[in-house]
Parts: sequence; C-alpha cells; structure tokens
Amino acid sequence: MEEEDDAGILARFKERLQQGIRVTKFSKRAPPVTIVMKCDEGHETLSFDEAGDDPECADVGIANLGIRRATDPDPEVKHFAGSKVLRDNLDPSQAMKAFILEAPEGVTINLKAEEEADADRIIYGFKLLTKEAKTAGQ
Repeated sequence: MEEEDDAGILARFKERLQQGIRVTKFSKRAPPVTIVMKCDEGHETLSFDEAGDDPECADVGIANLGIRRATDPDPEVKHFAGSKVLRDNLDPSQAMKAFILEAPEGVTINLKAEEEADADRIIYGFKLLTKEAKTAGQ
C-alpha cells in the first residue's frame, strides 16, 4: 500500500516538475529572485527557467542531486540549520517553506516555496525522484 502511495506521489511530482514549479531562489550576492524548476520528459535533468546567467542554476542530472530542509543541520556548520545564505536572507518564521538542493562540486541552490505544504511536497517528491534516478543508474 505504501509503495502505491509513493508511486502516485512520484507520478504527480514528475508531472508538476515537467510543467514547472515556481520558487524563490536566494543567493550570496544577488537579491531573491523567482525562478521555475523544470525537468525534461525523461525526468533525468533539472533545469531552471528565468534564472538568467546564474551559475548555480546550470542544468544538473537528477541522479546527482541531494535535497535537505532549511531546518536540517548545515553540514558546514553543524550547530546551525539550513545554510548561511538562507540564514542571512530568510526570516526564521519562513524556514519550513525553504529547502536546499545540493548539486555536484559543492553547489547549493537555496530555495523557498510559497507555502509549507508545497515545500513538503517538493522535498518528498525530490527524495523519491532522486532515489528512482540513482536506482535506475546502477
């Protein structure tokens, strides 16, 4: 039963990601900007529309992504949560809406959804999608 639920959640997330999910991106040196996360039809590559020439928003293979909540420990500073970029730019009351995509070569993409429930769906969807991509790549 649980696998069916995850399969349905994953199918809906894939469809939504193909259409595009609007989020706010935070950076060290630029003001927050609204971008659109999208994936290709094969659900193998994540891209970012409306991100301009932001190097953090280069296309990335979904199998190479990690995701964590802004409330999870910061791997660089264990006694803090999230990331320095989010701590510097986001009011703590907004932390449940935020998450961090971890791309290869230490790239972190700091994002915020409109609502907490939406962030939950995005985080869980990415966890299912990256797990599927990594399993398929073995």
